[in-house]
Order: sequence, then C-alpha cells, then structure tokens
Amino acid sequence: MFDNIRRDHERHEGGWAGPGLWIVAVYRFGMWAAAQRQPLLRWPAWLLYRIARLPLLPFKVHLWAGPRGAQIGKGLVLIHPHNVMIGSGVEIGHDCLIFHDVTIGTGPTPGVPKIGHHVDIYVGARVLGGITIGDGAMIGANCVVTRDVPAGSVVLVAPCKVLPRALSTYASGADRAKAAASAGASATAPVVGAASDMAVAASAGRQEPNAAGV
Repeated sequence: MFDNIRRDHERHEGGWAGPGLWIVAVYRFGMWAAAQRQPLLRWPAWLLYRIARLPLLPFKVHLWAGPRGAQIGKGLVLIHPHNVMIGSGVEIGHDCLIFHDVTIGTGPTPGVPKIGHHVDIYVGARVLGGITIGDGAMIGANCVVTRDVPAGSVVLVAPCKVLPRALSTYASGADRAKAAASAGASATAPVVGAASDMAVAASAGRQEPNAAGV
C-alpha cells in the first residue's frame, strides 16, 4: 500500500494539496483493508475506509476498493477529479492518467476494460465493454471506445467543421424563425397603436359635452 501511495504522490503535481491524491490514497487503504485475513483487523479497517470516503463524495469519483472493486496499479493520477466512473472489476496498469468526466465500465461487449500501463485518458472519454487498451495508448477527449486499442496508439474524434450559417439546416431554420417572429412583431405594432389612438379619441369625444356644461 505505501509503495503505491508513494508512487501516486510522485506523479501528482499538487501533492497532498489536491483532492486527486487523497481519493487515490483512500482507495489504496480500502484495498489494503479488504486484503486483511483477520476479521478483527479487516472489519474495523474497512469501516474506517468507508468513513474516509465520505468527505470525497462531492467529487463524484466512483472508485470502489475491495474484491469487487477496480484493480489499479501504482502511479495513478486523477487530473481535476470530478465525475469519474471506474466500474467494478476494471483493470488499470501502472502510471496511468485520467481526466474528469471519464467513464470506464461495461458496454456493448461483455466484460469490463483492461487498460495497460502508461495510458492517458482525456476529458469526457468513454471506455466501455470487455476491451483491451494497450500500453502507452492515448484516448482523446470525448472519444467513445468500444474496440481494442493497440499499444502505442492514439484515439481521436473526428475534427469539428466550420460552415457558413446558410449551409447549416439547423442555423437556417433558426434564422427563418427569428425573421418571422420579427416580421410578426412589426406588423402587430401599428395595429395596436391605431387601436390605442381610436380609443383615446372616442374617450375624448364622450367627454366634450361635459366640458361644455351639458
């Protein structure tokens, strides 16, 4: 446990000042607690692990220890740890880096992912199903990975396209709707104004006899 935490600390730039290292350290303690054979030691340690997780719940990092939890090698780094889901039974190798909004768990193929060593998983990525991510791979932001990735590979999403508004069906429809709404408002304004003028004139006409003393 201490060797793993020492390596985790070496790779976290913020050290103990950042929540990422604390989340990983609590996970390491939970794995140590679950591995104890003596019930008199295992159950109090496991209870302490559950209590230590409570202050970290607002970060929404789902990383459970124990026999049914994830199996993670030393040197794990959680960058901006928030909204991270690492499913039960997931295997992650040494010196991996995971950004926020990442999901690693079940998917279209049976099983859970097995991630090699020195793998970087960037913001918003989804690694799903019984697939294998090779050593040294990089999973780009917002990628959805459901097939094996060879070692030393980089997975990227299709690049964004920049189009004129006239060529976009959605944007053109929105522009037409705005133009129709503006035209309708312009046509309604004079009618409302004329009706107001007529109402004022009628009211003045009814008051004129009273002004003459009749």
